[in-house]
Order: sequence, then C-alpha cells, then structure tokens
Amino acid sequence: MTTEPPVDPEEWTDEQWLAWLAEQDDAAARSDGAVDEDAPPERPPRRIPTESFGAQIIGGAMKGLAEALYGPQKKDVEIVSEAPGDPLDEDPLELHLDQDHPEDSRAIIRPWRRKKADPG
Repeated sequence: MTTEPPVDPEEWTDEQWLAWLAEQDDAAARSDGAVDEDAPPERPPRRIPTESFGAQIIGGAMKGLAEALYGPQKKDVEIVSEAPGDPLDEDPLELHLDQDHPEDSRAIIRPWRRKKADPG
C-alpha cells in the first residue's frame, strides 16, 4: 500500500522520497494501463493561434469585402468518376466530313436514337 507524501516536503529525507517515487513507479507498472478514477480528466490540448489578433481581424475584413463585392462564395464539391467503356452517343445524326476529299464524307443516321416527340 502506498503512503501519501507529507504536507511539508522537508519532513522526509532524500532516501524516503526516492523510495516513495520507486513505489509509485511500481504501482503504475502494475496497473497495466488502468485509468485512475480519482485523477482529474485530461484536458484537450489548447489550440495555439497561428496568426496574430490583428491578422485575424484583417483577414476577416478581407473575406467580408470579397463577399460584399462578389457575393457569397459557395464551395461546391464536384465529384468526377470515369465509367469504363465508350460514352454513349445519343445524337441520331453522326457526320464525318473530309475537307480534302468531300466525296469521302459520310453521314450516319440512327433513327432509333431519335427522341420521340411528346404528344402533349
């Protein structure tokens, strides 16, 4: 069982302090990482500002001015994904024009790709 250190540190000799510290180390090693319920909870680390207060004020003013001049800036997320294979060509008419030899030009008509007119 561990003893508590005295209120006045001068009451103990150096040997008593060393023995008490060794006792604390042994107790910590035996606890196998168990949490001491009497210990105060750990505080999260304090965020240290990377900019001075003046720089934060000027930066905020510049952002506000940009919003006033250009409107609110939305940060749209664009997701691009490539699908395997060739893209489908929905156009029913495909032209292949040969500028040097116009007689080799061709037109391909695909009537099944025509959009049906809405009767209404």
